[in-house]
Amino acid sequence: MLMNTSLRRSTPAGGQIVVNAERPAVFDQLHRPNYSGIPKYRLVLNAIAEGIESGHWKPGERLPTEDDLVQMTSYSLGTVQRALRILVDQGLVVREHGLGTFVAQQQLRIQDPWHCRFLADDGVSFLPVYSTIISRDHASGEGEWQRYFDTAAGARVILIERTINVGNEFEVFTRFYVDRNVFPSLWDTPMEKLNGLNFKKQITQELNVPVTKIDHFVAMEPFDPAVAGYTKTPPYAAGIALQVVACMGQERCIYYQKFFIPPTKRVLSIPDQLTD
Repeated sequence: MLMNTSLRRSTPAGGQIVVNAERPAVFDQLHRPNYSGIPKYRLVLNAIAEGIESGHWKPGERLPTEDDLVQMTSYSLGTVQRALRILVDQGLVVREHGLGTFVAQQQLRIQDPWHCRFLADDGVSFLPVYSTIISRDHASGEGEWQRYFDTAAGARVILIERTINVGNEFEVFTRFYVDRNVFPSLWDTPMEKLNGLNFKKQITQELNVPVTKIDHFVAMEPFDPAVAGYTKTPPYAAGIALQVVACMGQERCIYYQKFFIPPTKRVLSIPDQLTD
């Protein structure tokens, strides 16, 4: 039975924040026996993420305090803190010193992902994916991307590196290449605004030209230490390398992307036709 429906806490400025202290339904599962083998911090993380996705906590709204979350989940303070740290890293929540933890105003979830679609447990829906930009620079050095862009003809290729969190289960690392002349906004937009952006959808909307052909190439490949660090795998362990070549018409490459996917039991669904 819930004894408290709200708490009042003083803010540093002397005002008060009303905090909803009622245990949300997403935490009910945490009070049942866990036979899944999933670590406790991951269960807490998933429950909070589900509460955000379902709208129980809305953008800008403050989450319960760590002590309140301990009471609501019946897990230790260390477990709760670890879950919150990961949610901060994923951009789902932000921490404000002296005030608490809040749902991020700008969500990092990619809407309608095209290439990174992993089937959920029901075998029909897809796990949510959240992207975080790591770097953006002009492409240099040798690589597969050079096959698809004519730099001799003036193409200025930019490289955007990002991580994609899949269902709070594993991290995918990607390298995205595009001609700056064709799509300048990916260079001009502040980097933080690229988080959670569906690049394919953004390109088709801005150019008003459909992506008419996408080729996928899949291979097993050892991950170098840099890639392994982002995917949280041992250096040089083998993972899935997925190359994506998107074209306007039959020949002109609009973007090239390479995904580094760590070993997972999740099924990757690659669509067989282009849809918006």
